[in-house]
Amino acid sequence: MSEEDATTQRRASEAPDQGGVLTSLLAPLRFPARVLDALGELVESVRDVPAIRSELAVVRERTEPLGDMIATLERINEGLATRLDAVLQVITALESERSHLNRTVGGLHTKVDALHEDLAPIDDRLVTLERTTRELAGDVNSIRNDVVGIKDDIQRVTGLRGERGPIERARDKLTGGDDTPARGRPEARGS
Repeated sequence: MSEEDATTQRRASEAPDQGGVLTSLLAPLRFPARVLDALGELVESVRDVPAIRSELAVVRERTEPLGDMIATLERINEGLATRLDAVLQVITALESERSHLNRTVGGLHTKVDALHEDLAPIDDRLVTLERTTRELAGDVNSIRNDVVGIKDDIQRVTGLRGERGPIERARDKLTGGDDTPARGRPEARGS
């Protein structure tokens, strides 16, 4: 039993001569103060119900298009999810390709390094060959110049250039011959 109920019963028992039996019989039917307070608050709340209903109607009007918007957003979300799945597949494929390319480039890098190592002696040989070729070209030019000089000397000595060589001039001096070339004379050819 609550405190208010106990207070009500005590008052009824204290005042038997003020109402006597009727008061004590009606005592259980009296409402406790807290019930009365709750009923008062309920009545005040009921007075606010029309305002709440009008606000609720406004909220319903404003949220009515949200159903269509939610459906549209769900379709957009599904489309985006599909696109994201496709993009994820492309990214996965690209990562696989990149990994393959990295391995291939690494292998090529190793082969290029090996080729550099293999070609280093060849490069040294080429440098030596180029130097030797230049030296040989110089020697060949020198030999050529010597051959040309020797050829000129031989032609001059033998008279093959149309000049009278020293041997012919010496013969002419000994035999008392002419200083003119013997080629142009018909009798000199037969001798």
